[in-house]
Amino acid sequence: MYIAIYYYSITGTTEEFASRIANALIKEKHHVEIVKIRTSVEVTGPGQKFKIINEPDFSKFDIVLWGGPVWAFSACPVIIECIKKSKGLSDKKVIPFVTMGLPFKSFGGNRAINQISKTTMDMGAKVLFATIIPKLFHNFKKLMDEEVIKIASMIKNH
Repeated sequence: MYIAIYYYSITGTTEEFASRIANALIKEKHHVEIVKIRTSVEVTGPGQKFKIINEPDFSKFDIVLWGGPVWAFSACPVIIECIKKSKGLSDKKVIPFVTMGLPFKSFGGNRAINQISKTTMDMGAKVLFATIIPKLFHNFKKLMDEEVIKIASMIKNH
């Protein structure tokens, strides 16, 4: 399968998770393109003005994964803007993922996933599965590994 992983990361946590996902999918013999979303200015929080520099075209992909941090109890605005600017997302299968500093998924993680999922579905795609990695008070690297297994399994079954 042809799989795209688009993510935005400032601290490196989301980037690490995206890389773990990519490595697992490559081991499963999928063709994976992993891309860090680039913006006109470094976006470090909500409310900044920016433009997406590398607007994606997903025409050749079977599955798309979107990843980003949770900021101010919401999805990172870079992810939402990138989804809106993307081409070829209609009828694609999508897996959103977020990382967050706070310990409970209800502290913005669930809302961020809902925002990414809604924006994705508004573009005509179907959300297969979504995952949240909370960091504080968790062994988040172990959580990442567990979620990578779930993601790889979900993709294998589609």
